[in-house]
Amino acid sequence: MTRSLRYAHTFTALAALTAAGATWLTLTGHWLPAAAPAYTTLLFSWLAAREYANHRRTLAEHEWARRCARGEQPPPLTPCCRLGHATRSAAHDHRCTDLSTRRHDHPESAA
Repeated sequence: MTRSLRYAHTFTALAALTAAGATWLTLTGHWLPAAAPAYTTLLFSWLAAREYANHRRTLAEHEWARRCARGEQPPPLTPCCRLGHATRSAAHDHRCTDLSTRRHDHPESAA
């Protein structure tokens, strides 16, 4: 179990609790105060979805690295790395799965 999966479970539970609170407030006739837990439910749901996606990406990266260690040449993941996706392939992470974009120079050995 990754840290992201633990966070995702926590956010899912918090979303369920705040949804129950919003429902209770709505049923008791407190419409305006029910807006805050309803919004919080949406926020926790979004956070849980992001953490589940992070968990799946971490598992995919570990599987890719395991296959590389066995001597296979698996295709790069899509997207190749989180930094590459965020910068539209202008920059790449040091753990990028597209081996053609990795830099192998070592600045500490240049001295």
